[in-house]
Amino acid sequence: MTVARISMVEYVSKEAADDFEPKYSDVAPKSIPEADNLILVRTAETSGMSVAIFKDEQTAENALENRKKMLDSFPNTFKDYWHLQGPVSLNFINQKLKLGLDNS
Repeated sequence: MTVARISMVEYVSKEAADDFEPKYSDVAPKSIPEADNLILVRTAETSGMSVAIFKDEQTAENALENRKKMLDSFPNTFKDYWHLQGPVSLNFINQKLKLGLDNS
């Protein structure tokens, strides 16, 4: 069964969050290649959420060590971070987006 890991972060500052986001976009796909999907959302000025979707629970568990190494490579960025994990009941991707069409 497909599994999602939802990670919540509290950044030390807005500047730390601004600095982290483009770096995460570059580093995360390389650090967590087992993930089928990676999504990063800024939920507030100094907080964020990421969602990683894996093909199964074992794959998600196997990715934890690389996730920790990746996050540890960003010192002085986070006040706190934690994650939740569970089965995915919907992973809809709009067909227009798959085809590269405008979805507006």
